[in-house]
Amino acid sequence: MKIAKYIFLLVLLFVITSSILIITKDGSYTVVKSKLIKVPKNTVFNYLAENKNWDVINPWKNTLEKGSLIKQKAFNKDSIAQIILLNTDNEIKTTLKLADSLNYTKISWITKGKMSFKEKFLGIINRGQKNNLADNFEIGLSNLNKILTTEINTFNIKIDGFVNRDTIFYIQKPATCKLEQLPNNIKIILPKLQKLLFVTKRKTNGQPFIIYHSKDTVANTITFSVAIPTKEKVQISAGSDIYSGQNNPFQAVKATLTGNYNHKKEAVAKIFAYMNENKLEQSPKYKEVDIILKNTTTDKSASKWVTEILIPVRPIKPIVKKKPKVIVDSTAVEEEPIME
Repeated sequence: MKIAKYIFLLVLLFVITSSILIITKDGSYTVVKSKLIKVPKNTVFNYLAENKNWDVINPWKNTLEKGSLIKQKAFNKDSIAQIILLNTDNEIKTTLKLADSLNYTKISWITKGKMSFKEKFLGIINRGQKNNLADNFEIGLSNLNKILTTEINTFNIKIDGFVNRDTIFYIQKPATCKLEQLPNNIKIILPKLQKLLFVTKRKTNGQPFIIYHSKDTVANTITFSVAIPTKEKVQISAGSDIYSGQNNPFQAVKATLTGNYNHKKEAVAKIFAYMNENKLEQSPKYKEVDIILKNTTTDKSASKWVTEILIPVRPIKPIVKKKPKVIVDSTAVEEEPIME
């Protein structure tokens, strides 16, 4: 009995001491998990800023504890504030911070919080919300790294060769932006054009396309129009930021890019190589056109985007070399043959 009594008192003393330590322990915590991703910072930021991409990187989607993105806000192209709801009653505030690191982007997932008595106790044995968040942040960043380095960097380019482009009527909305912002602008502008056609009961005549008007290499910006082809010319009311247009037939070299739009420069390089081989040069009379078969509005997976790139061309005119002019000396006297 005395031994049992001593054991009971020791256990009671341990519980009381542990409780005092837990109560007096600071319950504040900070969780920071970081990863280096070999993808440009702008690409990472634009991907994370899209709410619909949350399901791809959500570390809770295959666990009993469900995590829902309630709200997020982007700041200065280098941080994103989030509110995540765990299950149905636990909101946590997190921040994603991005920084350039040589050829990589360093991304950190950060949160701060306060532990309850239970959480403090579980923390002693490496359990509880703090440790769960650390594990899940690690999983989420690994998911992000996988999707960006495989999905976004996976692409294919096919040179389709010389093609003819027929007369096309279309409606268009012009815009100017950085090249990397083009997919997001397409996503914003395209529904506006589709709505106008729906309201006016006009029929489309093919896939949407982009017309390139000019490029500012110093500012790295492009001026372009997102357009939808129509069966007939559409009359647009004055004052609208949407315009009607028409292009005459032209000839072009076409390439099909399957994958993220960021790889267009590789496709254009192959087109110009094909043009050189076939003695073709870019025509200044017509604009470069990209036909959008699949993009961010139709497929979440960037590796499934399909774009047809058309660069207007004309045959290179052969250089005709002029024959040297032969000058005849009219003062010369022809000698008569001597008769013997």
